[in-house]
Parts: sequence; C-alpha cells; structure tokens
Amino acid sequence: MTILGAIDMGQVAVPAAQAAGRFLVVVAAAAAALRIAKTLIRRVDDTRFREQLLFFVPKIVVVIVVVAGLAAIGIDVSGMAAIMATVGVTGAVVFTPVGQNFVAGAMIRIDDIYHVGEAVTVGDLHGKVVYRSLLRTEIELPDGSTAWVPNSVFQENEVLNHSRMGGWRIAVQVPLDRASDRATAQEVMDDVMAALEWNSRDKVPFVAFDHVGSEAMFFTAYAWIDDRTQEPWFRGLLLSALVDDLEAAGVSVGQTTNLSLASSRRDADELAPTSRLQQ
Repeated sequence: MTILGAIDMGQVAVPAAQAAGRFLVVVAAAAAALRIAKTLIRRVDDTRFREQLLFFVPKIVVVIVVVAGLAAIGIDVSGMAAIMATVGVTGAVVFTPVGQNFVAGAMIRIDDIYHVGEAVTVGDLHGKVVYRSLLRTEIELPDGSTAWVPNSVFQENEVLNHSRMGGWRIAVQVPLDRASDRATAQEVMDDVMAALEWNSRDKVPFVAFDHVGSEAMFFTAYAWIDDRTQEPWFRGLLLSALVDDLEAAGVSVGQTTNLSLASSRRDADELAPTSRLQQ
C-alpha cells in the first residue's frame, strides 16, 4: 500500500494524455492527406491508372499512420521501420510476381524500351502496345485479340521495337528454272523493288540471290511494312508484282511452271475417264 501510495498518478496521466493527443493529431493529418490524395487521384485522366492508385495509396497511408502513431506515443520505430522496409522490399521484389513486375515496369520506363502505339515483339508475341502500367502491358495482336503481358516478361526476354527499327520485314522467295535467266531476273526484280510505293519509309527493299537447289535457283525479295497485321496482303502484292514482271520479260519462274504442269496433269487425269466412256 505504501508503494502504491507513492506513485503520483498525475505524472502518469499527463504523458499518457500527451501521447494520445499526438496520436490523434497524426490520425487527423493522415485523414486529411488521404482525402487530398484521393482528390488528386480522381483528376487523373487514365481510368485504369486511377483505379490502381486508388487501390495502393490508402494502404500506404495506413502504414504511415501506424508508424507515425507509434512514434508519437514515444515508441522508437527507427530500427523497426528499417527492418520492415528491408524485409518488405526484398520480399516484394524476390518472392512476389507483383514486386517483380513493378520493378520491371520501372526499368522499362527508365530504359525507354517502348511507348504506347509502337509495334513490338517479345518472346512469341507480336503486336501494338495499346496500354502500359507498372505491372502489365496490353498488346493488340495481329489476329485482333488482346494480350495482357506481365512486365517481367519484357525483362526476361529479348524485345524488338519494330516502330523504331523502321517497320516489319517481309520476305518472299522466287525460284527460277533456267540458270541463263539469272542476270535478267535480278535486273527485273530490282526494278520492281525500287518501284514499291508501300514500302516503309527510310527502309530500302532489295533482292538477294539465295541458293541453288536441285531443280531451281532461288532469290529472296525483302521489303518492309509498318503494320504486321497486313503482312499476308503485302506478301501477296510483292510476289504477284515480281512474278508478273518476270514472266513479262520471258523469265521462267519455277513455282508457276511446276504449278502449271501439275494443273495440266490433273486436268488430263480428270478428263481421261470421260474420254474413254465417250469412245
């Protein structure tokens, strides 16, 4: 009883009231900061980025309030904060896909790998970037579908930026039947390539002598297009232009010759039974 009577309750109550007051001030300041942050976030034009901020910011504010509140009531949180920060950052980056994608998204922007509207290839995917965040990148694929690719994929794989390379290269192969046509064919195809109106700007189309096969010699023509979704169309245009001009110059194109022979034989086989019946 003597020991209890010796305790001055006033000396305990005053610090406790001061600590509670400080904590309430921190809570009020955090609430005000949270309200201001939400107001600023709602002014962001990008809907998806705004939703991401509204998801993360309140949680960050809560953590700050807890740490600041503990410090306000006299608890030393410097060591605890350092340990929490180290463990939290390390764990988020190493052990969670979200952390890995977040860091990869930041590195993509620092390295300036691609922008919205540019055509890129990463791994087996190719398409146009239509949206990017710190976690994922949205790509419109040539078949019209959309792929949401984690940003870590762009850090783990080679990335080709076709927009900055000047376009997407297409190639068609042209076989020739006669070796004597080689010089004429090269000249004719060079003229065709030089006259292409749809080739990507600042890229030079060309024809290269590829190899000699058992039945033909092969050339490969290369051109560039801006949109890979139209690759089949432009490959057809290029091949038609080359074959038409070669045949007009009297050059025997291997594929067309073989197709003509096969078609003639097929037609003959189909007509043969009818002819015998008529006889």
